[in-house]
Amino acid sequence: MPSALTLLEAAKRTQNELFQSMAASIVTTDEMAAVLPFKTFNGQAAVYLREGTLPDTQFIGDDGTLGSPSTGTDDLVTAPVRRIASDLDVDALADDLSGGSQMGIQIAKKAKATWRLVKNTIAVGGNVTSHTLSSSSGPFTAIDEVGYGPWVSSARFGPGEIRYTNTGTKWAFRAPGDPAFGDDVVAATDGYYVLKSFNASKWIKVKLDVSDASADGRTSIEFASSTNEFDGLNKVLGSSMLLPSTGTDGDIFTFAKLDELITMEKVRNTRAFIMNSKLILKYLAALRATGAANPEHLNLPGYSGPVISYRGIPILENDYITNTESKGSATSLSSVYLASLDADEGLFMGVPGTGTESIDVQGDPRSQVVMGWRIERLGALEGRAHRRTRVQWYGTL
Repeated sequence: MPSALTLLEAAKRTQNELFQSMAASIVTTDEMAAVLPFKTFNGQAAVYLREGTLPDTQFIGDDGTLGSPSTGTDDLVTAPVRRIASDLDVDALADDLSGGSQMGIQIAKKAKATWRLVKNTIAVGGNVTSHTLSSSSGPFTAIDEVGYGPWVSSARFGPGEIRYTNTGTKWAFRAPGDPAFGDDVVAATDGYYVLKSFNASKWIKVKLDVSDASADGRTSIEFASSTNEFDGLNKVLGSSMLLPSTGTDGDIFTFAKLDELITMEKVRNTRAFIMNSKLILKYLAALRATGAANPEHLNLPGYSGPVISYRGIPILENDYITNTESKGSATSLSSVYLASLDADEGLFMGVPGTGTESIDVQGDPRSQVVMGWRIERLGALEGRAHRRTRVQWYGTL
């Protein structure tokens, strides 16, 4: 059994009619679902290494003398599983007279609604929504704002810490679950600073009024969530993965910007642009301004209809990507994403397995987790002639 599959491939391989109908209801109406890989892992979190820096190497002379040794670095990423759950009630008579098809139809609809929530969270998900400092006095009165990076979950891993060293005006951060602080960041003037933890994939962005800090200090910081969701594209990208706008009020949409993204992105297996429909309209307008009537189209396996593309790379629509980003005086900006949909080195959905790293698409979601889905029959309701079923999904980006 494979360790990674798209929903389309899973729907083709399975003999389980319930899961097949669930997967098919999603894939045929959503481009991203047709190509986004799902990969299993064991436990309650996806744990993997994100490449940090590469080691140095050099040519050497005929005498064979080597330079200084060097090694590469990796960041350990721990992305906790999040879950979606919702119940549905079906009239027992209607279900019985349809041979159970009413329940199947409603489960498929619930799966489709679940995927829409997953797709929303892929675009704008953010688990942490608030924080509490154990000390807001001393040097920590200098902290005016805290912005949250990915995977800083106190619910799973306890509190983190912030440290200030007055000599050198240095700030440091230790994320929940990390054994040590990250590198010190010198903050000599007021402004925003990114503090990275021991695992540099975990970070916070603080706004500092540096004159308020005048003595050494150390405080715990506890993060809380009101969303309970996984972190989306807007959170999980590392700073080296970002192509910032250069204009005072953001950048206008140009082919050159897409070209820059293509050049920048090095994992080139099954790549796709991801943008909202307003940016797709900008793309079409820019294309027609060159005299081209229509863009190149590609057919994605399993998706009903052609998908537009740029330089042979499909453009996937996700209208949950916001158009309310701001820079300068502009407040209606949006981001374009280019991702490799590769289960080893790119963007994928991580879902818990059942003791193996293989996806068992023949499994029945009523008895085990299949591609993240789990269906539980709760039975007849007291006082009502209805049967209740719970649809759950477990996973993370």
